[in-house]
Amino acid sequence: MTVLLNRSYGAYAAGQIVSLPASTEAAIIQQNIGQASAAAVTAGNVSSNEHTGRVAIAAGAGSVTVTNPNVNPGTKIEAVIAQPAADGTLTSVARVVPGNGQFTIYGNANATAVTQIDWQLLGTGMTPNS
Repeated sequence: MTVLLNRSYGAYAAGQIVSLPASTEAAIIQQNIGQASAAAVTAGNVSSNEHTGRVAIAAGAGSVTVTNPNVNPGTKIEAVIAQPAADGTLTSVARVVPGNGQFTIYGNANATAVTQIDWQLLGTGMTPNS
């Protein structure tokens, strides 16, 4: 399930469609901060303070950046394509590059259609040789 935000929540802007842990989505709906949605998450760069989430690489783009205060250059991050019929060109995640307060997910090519990507922080606060 995804949630269409009626107003901003955490680092997400109002009007975005986001995918969060089920318990968080249920609380957002219960508090009328957002409503259940069957739509795909909003494509493009996002801000999130969560440890897991879903982003979408827009058609014509080859990457997406997530701004997240839990990330530093040593953070370990996993990202995978999250849809059964993925874009025919962007078929895999090529790499994930963490930085200070953000990370960028790169596909193996530019997408010809919006491509959903699930991500998870595996370790935070790590140094590059950890």
